[in-house]
Amino acid sequence: MAPQALIVHKDRTAAEAGKQVLASRGYHCTIAAGFDEAVGLMDSLCPALLLLERSPTAAQLPSLEGRKSVVSVATFDTLDAAVDLLKTDGIKADADQAVGHVNPLIQSPALNGARPPPPPARLGMVGASAALNSALALVLKAARSEASILLCGESGTGKELAAKAIHANSRRAVRAFVAVDCAALPENLLEAELFGYEKGAFTGAMTAKPGLMEMADGGTLFLDEVGELPLGLQPKLLRAVQEKEHRRLGGVRTIKFDARTVVATNRDLHQRVKEGEFREDLLFRLNVIPIQLPPLRERHGDVPLLANWFLESCSERDTGMSKSFDPEVLSALDAYFWPGNVRELQNVVRRMCVLADGHVISMRDLPAELSQVPDRSPSVLAETAAGIGSCELGFGAAKIQYVSLFEASYLRSKLDRHAGNVSRAAEAADLDRKTFYRLLRKHRLDPERFRGQGTAATKAATETTQHRRHLHI
Repeated sequence: MAPQALIVHKDRTAAEAGKQVLASRGYHCTIAAGFDEAVGLMDSLCPALLLLERSPTAAQLPSLEGRKSVVSVATFDTLDAAVDLLKTDGIKADADQAVGHVNPLIQSPALNGARPPPPPARLGMVGASAALNSALALVLKAARSEASILLCGESGTGKELAAKAIHANSRRAVRAFVAVDCAALPENLLEAELFGYEKGAFTGAMTAKPGLMEMADGGTLFLDEVGELPLGLQPKLLRAVQEKEHRRLGGVRTIKFDARTVVATNRDLHQRVKEGEFREDLLFRLNVIPIQLPPLRERHGDVPLLANWFLESCSERDTGMSKSFDPEVLSALDAYFWPGNVRELQNVVRRMCVLADGHVISMRDLPAELSQVPDRSPSVLAETAAGIGSCELGFGAAKIQYVSLFEASYLRSKLDRHAGNVSRAAEAADLDRKTFYRLLRKHRLDPERFRGQGTAATKAATETTQHRRHLHI
């Protein structure tokens, strides 16, 4: 039976955000709008965890005596003070911040060893894979510093979520998080948005307007798709980030600001530097702490967790009913390559949720492109490459997908030739065993499936060797 959790919070948005996190941890959650309502529910629910909007008053304390499940804080200095960030005087936490700050609380010693199984959600990102854990560990370490951070990864890997997690776990969490999409605006408009402008700076500038850098003062400035930043704007950005000051368009006054800079890109910035499209000195300034976010295909085991998470979040809202996956559907989702990463998975899950009849999503609801596990045998590799080349993927994504297909096909052929013997297969591939095993895990290939299934030549060679040993030749 799932442990009970009771959330006491008058802000429904923040409470629902906390409920999602707790539900992902295995809790059955109930929300109470006030303390009196919560006390009335305590005896019937017997919650293993009680999250309070703020510490109980002296008058309320007697109602909580002997209840070891209560987690409440009075100051911001303790580990569990994250609870106060959900809603304190002068601080209005949005849903993303709420998710980010509830997570550390769940690991509180106040649970007295009664925690449910390990959760799939951390820092607002869902998953339990080693690849994601490694990236999130860097996110937490980097968040404590004031250094500039460069988030790298393919489109849809969650770079903005990681940026928000960095902000939420930093000392700047109570101030603004300002996001700028460098690819969405032409150079002149982007400059005006970033630096602001004075009245009369250009035609139509009827009043002065502060820039996004000023709005991020004391908080975090997030520059998304920084690799698309126009070359002409880069020197001004470099000086602003380095000196923590800038001038508005048409202005003469120097404006000081204090914002931590986090940038993200799906481009190879070092290659952009070689091509003359990105300033090397700006790259050095932004790339103090690089963090690589793994693509979904390398997050082994995370696809089912993410799919269930997305389904839970959209089924009631989009269809008015609770839905679940047939296990076969989850297997098909797990086998797909996901060139669009988490964003693509989210859209596919929502599409199936809306179009599926009944409470169970079955294989007939699966989009055509996902209905079959791709054939990665050598005989179809060339055909697959041609298909990739004609698709809508960019060169980089198409290249990655083809290389992955080649790796899987190559590994299968070596395992098949050597009847699942990893040592011999690795030696034939001119790879060490550790690297070979890592590639097998990456492509979810089990050597046991190839035992006794080697090629005729391999079997004949093996039989000959065994026969010679028997004759002591």
